[in-house]
Amino acid sequence: MSQHSIQGKVALIAGGAKNLGALIARDLAAHGAKAVAIHYNSAASRADAEATVAAIKQAGADAVALQGDLTTAAAVEKLFADAVAAVGRPDIAINTVGKVLKKPMLEIS
Repeated sequence: MSQHSIQGKVALIAGGAKNLGALIARDLAAHGAKAVAIHYNSAASRADAEATVAAIKQAGADAVALQGDLTTAAAVEKLFADAVAAVGRPDIAINTVGKVLKKPMLEIS
């Protein structure tokens, strides 16, 4: 049976600044990931991204926060290129990007 490990791996987490993405990022660092690149969308989530980066570094992994509006393919390609330049080629890529709709279910199209 093969053993699966994230020891020494590099991860990129889209939407990794807060909520589920931040939890996954912290967990990866705690389980031995070498580096985690955290994506955040805008200035509104920058502080959350920086707090997640600090927690990852405290766990012993390298980390970087990368901003991007991932609504185009070019922006996603840039995110990956920036991650490679900052922490190395990602072995793991996770997407937790989502949109929160704050209205009644019947009003959602």
